[in-house]
Amino acid sequence: MTPVLFLLLFGATFATIFAIQAKRKAQRKNEMETMANSIGASFAEKDVYGLAQQLKQFNLFRRERNRIFRNGKIDHVLRSKVGDTEVYLFDYTYVISTGKSTRRISQTVFFANDKEWFLPNFQLRPEKWWHKILSGIGVQKDINFEENPDFSEKFWLKSEFEDIVRQQFTPELQQFMLEKPPVHLEGDNYYLLAYKPGKLLDSNQALHFFDNCCALVKQLKSEGKMELLQLADVIKEVVR
Repeated sequence: MTPVLFLLLFGATFATIFAIQAKRKAQRKNEMETMANSIGASFAEKDVYGLAQQLKQFNLFRRERNRIFRNGKIDHVLRSKVGDTEVYLFDYTYVISTGKSTRRISQTVFFANDKEWFLPNFQLRPEKWWHKILSGIGVQKDINFEENPDFSEKFWLKSEFEDIVRQQFTPELQQFMLEKPPVHLEGDNYYLLAYKPGKLLDSNQALHFFDNCCALVKQLKSEGKMELLQLADVIKEVVR
């Protein structure tokens, strides 16, 4: 194969890949914008709200590992409200690079922001077999509820503020989580994240996920807007 023919073939291949990717991006944008319009939410193709900066303290947004530069990206942002609580749904894409391999991960993320909350830092995820091993050998333990073995068996719940989390995860909230699990939850201050790791949901799945997460927000708001989670009380518990 001559160099000229090789370059032509390479260029044609690159152009085809680029065209396919552009078509997929346009289709995704149209699907998410249509979904936003159907539920009366606003839509932005880019991260015009600065969400990546707001959420950088969360475990999800610290997973990117790239030795050269960070290129995690938020796009296709839906914004709405549940009462006074701002709620968002968006696509988040980031890269994990070890030097030997590179993996691009895209997933759908729900974010709720309520200034009347004061959530302790916590993480909740489905409990896997390796969690049971870690707990059995005493390396890591999660927060369990003796009165609800089903919840304790299904979820791995971690927090530095165990007593406060126990107060917040009421029997009603535990039951809701069993019936409509968002899969992964992260809470911190007045922010709440929900997502399915590595899962970019299609528009129908995304709408169902969004509805469940909004119902979770309503459940949290019905718990007295987390009156027990005042910062002063948290600090007193830590100092003692």
